[in-house]
Amino acid sequence: MALVHRIGLIFGKFYPLHCGHIYLIEKAMSQVDELHIMLGCEATRDKKLFIESHLPKQPQVSDRYLWLQKTFKNRHNIHIHVLDEAGIQSYPNGWQDWSDRVKTILREHNVQPTVVFTSEPQDVKNHALYFGCDVKMIDAARDFIPISATEIRRNPYKNWSFIAKQAQSFFVRKVAIIGTNKMKELPIQLANIYNTEYVANGYINYIEREILVKQNHRYLSEADYIRIAMIHADRIKRASDRANKLLFTSFDFTVLANYYRDIFKQDSEVLKELANNYHFDLVIHEEDLNPQNSELDNFDIVTKQIEGLLI
Repeated sequence: MALVHRIGLIFGKFYPLHCGHIYLIEKAMSQVDELHIMLGCEATRDKKLFIESHLPKQPQVSDRYLWLQKTFKNRHNIHIHVLDEAGIQSYPNGWQDWSDRVKTILREHNVQPTVVFTSEPQDVKNHALYFGCDVKMIDAARDFIPISATEIRRNPYKNWSFIAKQAQSFFVRKVAIIGTNKMKELPIQLANIYNTEYVANGYINYIEREILVKQNHRYLSEADYIRIAMIHADRIKRASDRANKLLFTSFDFTVLANYYRDIFKQDSEVLKELANNYHFDLVIHEEDLNPQNSELDNFDIVTKQIEGLLI
């Protein structure tokens, strides 16, 4: 008797991808030979989900696809498809049109599912009706992974540990605290307190030296400043992959652009572009704080602002 090639089907918005999704996918994968994941997207609905959430920025379809792709990399028997749900009546209506669109994607890939996996009891009957195959429930009561995407959108930082590792860096809040003396130490202190990453820039001492010396004694060229900026951006990106909710640095691209202008008496379009478009969630300059404040005052003021990012 020939063995049946078992093909599973899973649906989700993965907004964001979390441990419950991963548990569903991995447990389903243990029961089939290959698994097809349908990433559902619809622009108006997705925008509404973001507006009603406390997410710091809206994940796009490309972000959600990348999270799945990175999480299940090198898994030749897990396949990810984008399911554009535009023009279909919103859930729980529109099952016929929605399933027809799914079937179009399946036909394009010569896929005939033998089982649909879901964690939603209310969908079992329609999955069976429209796809004509078995439907298996996995963790409907959220007993194994007690979380939902709705709860994460409502409070992403309280539920941080449930967000998929490959998705966390997208939601990391980036903080630049810029100053001298004790103020220089504050981002390092805060990184320690929040058990997260501090991104140093060892070039700042060279740059500050350049301001003090005559032009013919300077070591750094105009191109060096661009390289320093690119190195710093890359370090921030790498640190975001390891960060715990927050990331701290004592250097932003506006500071570097200003140094460049002071030394070369002209603007760098590249540095201006970075300063205008590289997003920090919070930038605090020492001169923005009351000069009469004590170090403890500044510590408490800044910490309160940091806490506001995690609400």
